[in-house]
Amino acid sequence: MYVQMLNHIIRTHRPNLALLHLVEVDHVEHAHGPQSPEAYAAVKFADECVRDVWNELQRTFPGKATLIVSADHGFFPYQQLIQPNVLLRKEGLVKTDEKSKVVGGDVRVLGQGGASFLYVLDQARREALIERLADLFKNVEGLDVVITPKDFKKYGMADPQQNPQMADVVLSAKSGYSFSDSLAGDLVVTPKSDDVKGTHGYDPNQPGLNATFVAWGTGIRPHTNISSINNTNVAPTIAELLGLKMKDVDGKPLEEILSK
Repeated sequence: MYVQMLNHIIRTHRPNLALLHLVEVDHVEHAHGPQSPEAYAAVKFADECVRDVWNELQRTFPGKATLIVSADHGFFPYQQLIQPNVLLRKEGLVKTDEKSKVVGGDVRVLGQGGASFLYVLDQARREALIERLADLFKNVEGLDVVITPKDFKKYGMADPQQNPQMADVVLSAKSGYSFSDSLAGDLVVTPKSDDVKGTHGYDPNQPGLNATFVAWGTGIRPHTNISSINNTNVAPTIAELLGLKMKDVDGKPLEEILSK
């Protein structure tokens, strides 16, 4: 349906730039995990959608169209959950009522797939609590890295002292694990399930989280392999193809793929 809508817009309104989000691969890989039969079927379907858009571009803009396929993240499978709130409750850092609802404490947790964000509420003891949290979680099963403010910059994260929406400690899991905010039971890490699901949000330095970037058509140098790129370079490259310059952005045009 989205492809049909986009192709109608291309034919009818002839835009200089059109953006389409093919959502099905993400939905299916969350439900069944990456590299599952269901995931491969979803990728095949997405490829067919890309073909339909390219065919429309060739009809409407023969010899003048550029098509870019990009993505914002890869996927890891998981069969176990890490439950930071359970450990924090045991340590007295999270207080709950008789219904296991958080009603107080020095720390709040927000799980986001392969990452979990810990917010320190007691600012008077912030530094000591950050150190304690890092020590508490460093040996938890399934944890890949514990990130504290001194390392936020190299991960591209905001400074919590300047941005109150930023967490004070970030946890990143290994492949095979995901985070849950659940307070149920006494297990910090759940047993391995037979049910494989998928998620993202892990440390982006892990190769399994690399995503797709393919560009072809007008303005693109054929048969150029550029290995890995930063996602921040995609928008400036699109701007360059449109004859525009982006200012005050982190990325830069991928000159090596652009034809003269």
